[in-house]
Amino acid sequence: MLRGKDAVSQPTAPTPTPPPAATGAGRGVLYIAFAKLYFMVAGAAIEFRLPAILARTVFGAYAVVSSVVSPINNVLVTGSIQAVSRFTAQRPETARAVEAAGLRMHLFVGLPVALGFIALAPLWAWLLHDMSKTGPLMLAGAIVAGYAFYAVLVGTANGRREFGKQAGLDITFATLRAAGILGLATAGLGLYGAIGGWVAAVAIILTVAMFVVGLPGRLEPAARVPVRPMLRFFAGVAVYLVLLNLIMFVDQLLLKRLSTEWYRDHGQGLADSLDHLLPWAREVTGFAIEPPALADVQVAYYRAVQNLARLSYQAILAATFVIFPLVSRSTFDADREITRRYVHITLRYSLIFATALAVVMAANPEPLLDIPYAADYAHLGAPALTALALGNVAFSIFAIAGTILNGAGHTREAIISAAVTLAAAAIGNAIVIPMCEPGREVLLAAATTTGCAMVVGAGLAGWFLWQRLGAFLPLASVARVALAVVAALGVGRVIPFTTPLMTLVEAAVVGLVYLVVLVGSRELGRADLAAIVQVRARRGRGGES
Repeated sequence: MLRGKDAVSQPTAPTPTPPPAATGAGRGVLYIAFAKLYFMVAGAAIEFRLPAILARTVFGAYAVVSSVVSPINNVLVTGSIQAVSRFTAQRPETARAVEAAGLRMHLFVGLPVALGFIALAPLWAWLLHDMSKTGPLMLAGAIVAGYAFYAVLVGTANGRREFGKQAGLDITFATLRAAGILGLATAGLGLYGAIGGWVAAVAIILTVAMFVVGLPGRLEPAARVPVRPMLRFFAGVAVYLVLLNLIMFVDQLLLKRLSTEWYRDHGQGLADSLDHLLPWAREVTGFAIEPPALADVQVAYYRAVQNLARLSYQAILAATFVIFPLVSRSTFDADREITRRYVHITLRYSLIFATALAVVMAANPEPLLDIPYAADYAHLGAPALTALALGNVAFSIFAIAGTILNGAGHTREAIISAAVTLAAAAIGNAIVIPMCEPGREVLLAAATTTGCAMVVGAGLAGWFLWQRLGAFLPLASVARVALAVVAALGVGRVIPFTTPLMTLVEAAVVGLVYLVVLVGSRELGRADLAAIVQVRARRGRGGES
């Protein structure tokens, strides 16, 4: 097994004082990491609070609309920031010209995509077997347009290394989004209020960003940057990002469509649904028992499961803003051995820490779900949480492996891995969901199928890493982590839980057992702490480019 001390060679000379540029970059990394963590917490506040404000049918409807628009938003935001930041960083003196090119690019990409999304809203609703979603989807199209242009401004700040501005904008937007969605939902405006609050937040942050980052102004023709190179880069990044984001939402969208078909085929009315959907039915009047509304309830329960299950993946994403920059980008330009060590140490730590969160949720899922959600969410979603929480560990490894492949120039392999994973999740769910009754059974089936697809994706991406870079997760590490998971799950299942406080105590005990087994098996030790300190010291000497 590769130990932490192998990650970077020991320095042979005294460590000089970091240059100001390196120190500033390090501070910037921390700004961005904190902003991403804040954004994650604000997003969790929305997802945990909204079910208490909205009826099950309305929360499920919000989840459906969000799942349709979020993949497009995520692609436009990530792709635009990377494209603008990349071209700005190459020639900082042309930052405003690059910004202008990015804004022009979205006159031909972002704006048409948003208008197309709005125009095709009836088609999306028809595909979901629920024409009542047409209006909310059309409203959500405004989010797509706003995100595209906002991302250009954020990318400009990132490329100019104005990390404080970027972090401030992210934090402000996270706050506005949470306040808008929860505020208008609380005001009784339902689904349109929640989506409208999101639209309002985008409009406000776009206006704020124009003043904080600034607009390019009038440029002489000779100073303009062509759009075509940026557009080519964006298109290359977008293919992988589209696939990655669809993996995250395809099960929820199929659950909506196929559950609607199940209710139509079986003629389920409110009385027959009580056995599967429990207390939610008490809040529903006659108009809400149509198949699409019943399917929305299934999505509401599954969305709650996803929110907790993805915490490990989201935590690792936040960590990558700190971990990845700590290792010099020049690692990929060095010899094969250094690249192997980089891949090993990054994936190994990601596996350990992602699993730590997942095993806590999998040990006793029902009491943990019962803390942020109502009792019926916890009862129906508990089995699914165990499967999806562990599956998201594999998704974390898959996503980081894809990032490494892309960073090393092996974009085709990253795209193939994502495409196979998406196909496995889509085909698998299309087969199993119609075979299951609503409630615990269908939620568990969807979660298990998606989790298995994520394992396939992690394995395939790992195989490509091994073929191209000669490295993946050490098998000994996988075995030791699996042993720690079994031990922690066993302890979690025998500890009694009666109150939310006891549930949190139990979660801490489960996490402690997991870490103790890792230390006892020598998977974690002093060498790991030394490796982190050593890599950070290396970065402080100017490792980040």
